[in-house]
Amino acid sequence: MHVIDSYVHNGRVGVLVELSAESDYATQTDVFKTLAKDIAMHIAASTPLSVASLLEQSFVKEPTCSVGQLLAKVSSSLRERVSVVRFVRWDTESMQPAQPEPPKSPAVAMRSQA
Repeated sequence: MHVIDSYVHNGRVGVLVELSAESDYATQTDVFKTLAKDIAMHIAASTPLSVASLLEQSFVKEPTCSVGQLLAKVSSSLRERVSVVRFVRWDTESMQPAQPEPPKSPAVAMRSQA
C-alpha cells in the first residue's frame, strides 16, 4: 500500500513524499500518518538529494536518531515494513533554474523560481 503526503513551509518550500507499508490498516494509523508528515517536514528542512541520503540524515525533530532508524522504529511498532519510496521538493527561492523534465524515480529535489 502506498500513500502520498505533503508539507508546505511558509508557502515557499513544498514537499510530496510517497511511503509504503504492507497493509492499508498500517497506513490508516496515527503512527503512520505522523511519520509521513514528519518525514515530509524533514525533507523540507534538510534538502536530501536521494532516498538513501535521506535515510542517513539525523532526524530534525530528534537529532539522536536517523530517519532510517525512525522508519525502523515505526516498522517495529506497526509490525510491518514501512519505507520511503520517493519524494520531490520545491523551493521558490532557489537561484537555480527550474528543471525542464519531470522528476525521476526514486527521488529528486526540485527547485523552481517564482
